[in-house]
Amino acid sequence: MDTLDRYLAREILLPFAAGLLFLTQLLLASQLLAQADVLFGGGVSAWDVIRILADLVPHVLEYVLPVAFLLGAVLGVGRLAEYREIVALSAAGISPVRLVRVPLLLGVAVSAVAMWIALQLAPAGLRDARGRIDEVIKRNLQGEIRAGVFYEDIPGFTLYAAEVKPDGFRHVLIADRTNPSAPVLALSERGRFEPSPGGSLRLVLDRGELHREEPASEYIVAAFDRASVDLGLGQTLGERNRLSGSAFELTPAEIRRAGQPGGGRSEEEARGWRTFLWRRIAVPLGILALGLLAVPISAMRRGGRAFGYGVTLLAVVAYYSLLRFGEKLSHRGTLPPWLGPNVANLAVAAVAIVLLAQLARRGTGAVK
Repeated sequence: MDTLDRYLAREILLPFAAGLLFLTQLLLASQLLAQADVLFGGGVSAWDVIRILADLVPHVLEYVLPVAFLLGAVLGVGRLAEYREIVALSAAGISPVRLVRVPLLLGVAVSAVAMWIALQLAPAGLRDARGRIDEVIKRNLQGEIRAGVFYEDIPGFTLYAAEVKPDGFRHVLIADRTNPSAPVLALSERGRFEPSPGGSLRLVLDRGELHREEPASEYIVAAFDRASVDLGLGQTLGERNRLSGSAFELTPAEIRRAGQPGGGRSEEEARGWRTFLWRRIAVPLGILALGLLAVPISAMRRGGRAFGYGVTLLAVVAYYSLLRFGEKLSHRGTLPPWLGPNVANLAVAAVAIVLLAQLARRGTGAVK
């Protein structure tokens, strides 16, 4: 890499880093607000929030990296155009097209990092964040229950605990009236909340007795070592946790398995999963296409930084619109699963090549 390349790389990397930091903070703040009812509960510490936000960073970077890279490339190359440095390079016999090499090489590196994040780090981070938020929801609910006070906010249930500790309850009473014809009373030494497989929250009881009055006036008493009561809570963990059920937490291997027909899945559903996997791959590859686009739109621009911000916004909106359009075509079976998500990449690359050809033909006359 010669002096010109290093100089241009610095010009690109500075706004790229600034944009990356700003946009990441912005999206993390939106995630924080979306889960404000959970993350600002009584059972949440500052450390809980920090760990959850740290888990969300890789997923946020999936969206931020293409935008920040295009912004950095446009502003970096645009600075050379703004101060007529591209004109000076052309006068020295260096074509403006020569500048493409730097954003393209940087794009390869950023694209590789983005691919690793999208396929490895982001799914792991989302799974960890979902588990942490489930734990926070459980602690929030536990924090609402006071020792020696009957808790009746759960429809159909009354809960009483003589002691409330961080790891659960002591000397618990549960009155279950969800079936009025056969009410149930459970007494146990210990109890704790756990998520149930169905996505709701259940109370697990250790060492106790179950009392039930049958409709035929028969009274049943049964001892147990371990029992569980599915409380439902009106709102399941999945409803409270916005990360529950996210397809983005699946690994590539899990998505490939879901993309195989059979096992109760239709061909249409399997095709949707295959398209989703290619979508995860297409977005990091889009960084390369956007890197090609940066030089021509920056070299031929007429405005200053405002133009850079504006063209970045328009390019990003157009890119993601084409991405969604291509995805829908693949979902319908009009295009193969690998092609639909890459329609945006191919379209942006084609426009970039046309503009680069025009820039090469017009030379310094194309630089405004």
